[in-house]
Amino acid sequence: MTRTTRTAAAAIAAVAAITAATAIPAMTGAQTTGAKEITVRMKVTSGAQAQHGTKGERLATGDAILIRLKMSSPTGAALGTAYTECVNVGARAKAEQATLQCMQTYRFRDGQIVAAGIVRFSQLKGLAIPIIGGSGAYRGASGQLTDGAPVRGFDSVDVLQLDD
Repeated sequence: MTRTTRTAAAAIAAVAAITAATAIPAMTGAQTTGAKEITVRMKVTSGAQAQHGTKGERLATGDAILIRLKMSSPTGAALGTAYTECVNVGARAKAEQATLQCMQTYRFRDGQIVAAGIVRFSQLKGLAIPIIGGSGAYRGASGQLTDGAPVRGFDSVDVLQLDD
């Protein structure tokens, strides 16, 4: 085999390897991921409780908590506003201990992301709430919301893990 023939053979082998590598995901059903992670630092700007019947420290079934939060990126850039509505679906309890069904809407400049699930404010570590949809740039969003590492000066840090 001459040097030119060996070089050509090596080039053909390289092209064949690259072609095979790119074809394998299609043949096996494996997909390259377009997953995206958005970290949002949150600061409460206002909140209210809507209680039925007896008012007090404890939430009854059906009592709601409404919260508005300012969203910032890890670099400090303003991202938009988040809105949370939680309703006690469990027994009468203080807000931190209540079983709450919550919906949180993240309103960015280019669209919205919505997450919904059951939480207890006292047990947010290890949180995994489904992302159920979105609009605009986030149309059809799915994935999960998890808790991020605490940051001084913020009330919470949310990590939006979006599927492709």
